[in-house]
Amino acid sequence: MKTKAGIIGVLLMLAIVAGCLKPATTKSPQKIANEYTAKAQEYEKNGDLVEALEQYKLALTVDPQNQLANGKISTIGQELQRMAEERYQAGKVFYANGQYGQARKEFLTALRYYPEHPEAKKLLAVQKELEQVSTYILHTLQADESISTLAQQYYGDYRKFHLIAQYNELEDATRVRAGQEIKIPVLEGIPIIADPSEIRTDSGQAPQAVSGDIIMVKGYITHIIQPGESLSKLARTYYGDYKKYDFIAKFNNIDDITSVRAGQEIKIPEVEGVPFLVKEQDENIKAYKVPEELPVVKEMPEKEKAAVPKAEKEKAAALKKEKEKIAADNQVANYRELGIELYNDKKYTDAIMEFQKVLNVTPSDKVAINYLSLAHFEKGVRSFEKDEYSQAIKEFETSRKYNKDCEKCESYIKRSQDTFKDVHYREGFALYKKEKLAEAINEWELVHNMDPAYKDVDKNLKRARKMQERLEAIKKSKAEDNKQ
Repeated sequence: MKTKAGIIGVLLMLAIVAGCLKPATTKSPQKIANEYTAKAQEYEKNGDLVEALEQYKLALTVDPQNQLANGKISTIGQELQRMAEERYQAGKVFYANGQYGQARKEFLTALRYYPEHPEAKKLLAVQKELEQVSTYILHTLQADESISTLAQQYYGDYRKFHLIAQYNELEDATRVRAGQEIKIPVLEGIPIIADPSEIRTDSGQAPQAVSGDIIMVKGYITHIIQPGESLSKLARTYYGDYKKYDFIAKFNNIDDITSVRAGQEIKIPEVEGVPFLVKEQDENIKAYKVPEELPVVKEMPEKEKAAVPKAEKEKAAALKKEKEKIAADNQVANYRELGIELYNDKKYTDAIMEFQKVLNVTPSDKVAINYLSLAHFEKGVRSFEKDEYSQAIKEFETSRKYNKDCEKCESYIKRSQDTFKDVHYREGFALYKKEKLAEAINEWELVHNMDPAYKDVDKNLKRARKMQERLEAIKKSKAEDNKQ
């Protein structure tokens, strides 16, 4: 009897264990996606668009065809880019005023909204690079000197004052005093006008060797670009090697070497250890060498200002305006050319960003408008081919906004809408038959939002919602009975 009872006990234990090991019911991808979208909508409602976007992306990882997530990712992404640009611009104001702590906060916020913001990433990268620099030149400020004059003296460009201010961790770049010791960072790849023997390290001693990537400059000339000249040609003229154009580009802070134009003044640095084939009698050379002491530019006294003839003032103002226009036109041309290049490489999103920059300056630019229409159309085709019909519709509508005569846009919009409605209408029925009412309602709502009169979608929605209400009421009643 004991043996029999023992066997029965073992069998019971095995049954219990087998029941415990029974696999848990798994959720369908669509149900998981719906949970993510529900969380996303809650974040969106509370104004946390970053978290909302993350939840919509998670929804797509389990359900790539989720049209709600697809559409929201696009619209929220655009809004976050706009918000990021606002914070970046606010940071630039702090940055220009030498308030680097505040600027850093704004740039970091911009990157939280849009992690790929190129300008914010670039400026924060500068700060990170400066923190790792260990070589510098120690300069004692003289009367009437400022951080800007030091940048002009050592880098040949007063606009690089922020490198000195950030390296010295100055709270306010304008608040410096005579006798104050300032460290001028020696940065790899940025030409510096100094004697190599002046360089020191964090220990205060001279380095054993200067890195080959540090460009030591003895001085510079100013060359006026002539028609047909380029930085490569200038490098061949002054260094005897067209491949040394990078010295000129870095010294003039030029990112795009194709952007130089006739009449532009370019500084040609005399680099330590590199032949300098300068001809002082060259009529294109405006000035030679850096003066030992830079003149301090002071504001003209009011009496002297009043003495300047009105005609000269107007001429100077007109000249300044013309220079600003030329600079703006050149920048627009750079944006336009880069946009065309990106479009030809089928990088449509990046191309759109460049053409938008063109329109920010010249809203009526026909080339940019045409390419914006083409780029959005191509993005629409890609979305259509991936069955992302909601996104495709938005791209084709945007393309049509830039080109009202786009017949293909109209055709694709109709095809996308018809396919979108058909797919979600049928999916709603499939879910309804499986008694997945919430999911079925979501599908039919997508159709109803686009076309309330489509087939029987309105009737189906009402029936599904009514049934859902009944089920909820039954569940609630059972819950109350269980409590009692």
